[in-house]
Amino acid sequence: MKKDTEKKHADDNKFRFEETYLVISDRSTILKLRSLGAGVEEADETKIALLEAAYFADRGVIPIEKDKIFDTVKKHDKLYMEKFYVIKYLRDRGYIVRPSLDNTDYLRLHRKGVRPGEDRTYGLIMVVPKNWKCDVEDLLPSLETAGRLRKELVIAIVDIEQEKPLFLKFGRMTIE
Repeated sequence: MKKDTEKKHADDNKFRFEETYLVISDRSTILKLRSLGAGVEEADETKIALLEAAYFADRGVIPIEKDKIFDTVKKHDKLYMEKFYVIKYLRDRGYIVRPSLDNTDYLRLHRKGVRPGEDRTYGLIMVVPKNWKCDVEDLLPSLETAGRLRKELVIAIVDIEQEKPLFLKFGRMTIE
């Protein structure tokens, strides 16, 4: 009984929650996440965004229950489930998609087969609920952000019951 308690406390020290990240110090998990193009390594630890951590917990890579991660992330993000389904949908198809590093609501999409750090982000994904309605004026700030960063803007409309997002892509066009 005492060994089980000691092991549990040792595991607790290897995975700790911060406000929007899970910090991992377990070496084998760090190596798995590195091979999957996930997380940001800092010294002997890796920081991974909570939504990304929930995906890897669901896949069995991170030994934490997905619902425990959701309990933490839903305090900060009302569209957490929609974003999770976008991450799941794209990751299952070989794309690397990560929450934005600058604490905005966008997800960053990398080209298929390209890991973060090897190439720039391909596009910004703005996740919206199924009943989303938008005027052009409401869309302009997102288009300006994507244009300023020289990225494509993708709107992901998510129906939670179907777990399958609909993607709308906006891009630049030059007319001469």
